[in-house]
Amino acid sequence: MSAAKRKRTKAPVSNLYIVQYAEVTGVGMGRLSNGALYLTQRGLARLCGVQNAHIGTISRDWDSDKPRIRAIKARLSEMNEERAAAHSVLTYQGRRQYCYDVAVCQAILSYYAHYAGRHVQDEAAAHVYDGAGLNAYIAHALDGFVAPVETPPIRFQPVAETPADEADIVVGYEVNDAISRMVMAYYQLSFAMAQAYVNWLRTLMQAASWNRLGLYVPLNAFISRG
Repeated sequence: MSAAKRKRTKAPVSNLYIVQYAEVTGVGMGRLSNGALYLTQRGLARLCGVQNAHIGTISRDWDSDKPRIRAIKARLSEMNEERAAAHSVLTYQGRRQYCYDVAVCQAILSYYAHYAGRHVQDEAAAHVYDGAGLNAYIAHALDGFVAPVETPPIRFQPVAETPADEADIVVGYEVNDAISRMVMAYYQLSFAMAQAYVNWLRTLMQAASWNRLGLYVPLNAFISRG
């Protein structure tokens, strides 16, 4: 590397825009306004089995002569493709996306599947496609994607507070009503117990032997009045 710092390569400005985007099983992908398909930087990293930063470094070093960049560009040349930058920067629903077209994705996947030396990834080998295959993979995933339905948040309505004076009246009424019911219950119980006692006493006195000695009539009259 020269003493002067190498400037980062900026992705060329594009008139394209994203018409469809989805994240399927953790892989970000989408379709552009010209019908071309792409993977996001994170989506490509996931298929390659590497961290997102490694794909970002490839984009940053795209104009360098590093062995990794040469190997990836060699894969592009085999497909009769050439790119001024590894990705395009587009915006979808207010969020920036780093979009890697199918040819670049093929080249990077092939690199990590076969040419990355000790950094070869089994995950990348499982996702190496030719152009038609990778296009079919992305198109099938997008066409079968069902966007999750957003559930509106639960809104809690505050309960209207009862004015203090009304609350006191309601509570006071409930307390007084409870006391009245309790007093009435005690009264009914006392009356029932008194009746039972009088009936028992009448039976007892009528059966007593001494009541036949002249006390039967007045006692019977007394009990009958009760």
